[in-house]
Amino acid sequence: MSQKPRKEQPRAARRAPRFSAFLLTGGLAGLLTGLFLSFIGPVDVRYDTSAALGFLGLIFAGLGALAGAIIAVVLEKRT
Repeated sequence: MSQKPRKEQPRAARRAPRFSAFLLTGGLAGLLTGLFLSFIGPVDVRYDTSAALGFLGLIFAGLGALAGAIIAVVLEKRT
């Protein structure tokens, strides 16, 4: 009694985006944007350059990570 070998159907691989890559890329892009804006922005006597650099860097890094997460979710919904 020999059985016929069954042909396996190839399954379509689900290609989901890696959220960590999108978060990291968005955060780095936001950080660079914040650093750039702190250098070209107007000088305020109340804050020194390093404080403005840190504030803008953190704010834009968070916004960039949020934008990266939104893009990742949209791309995952499309797959």
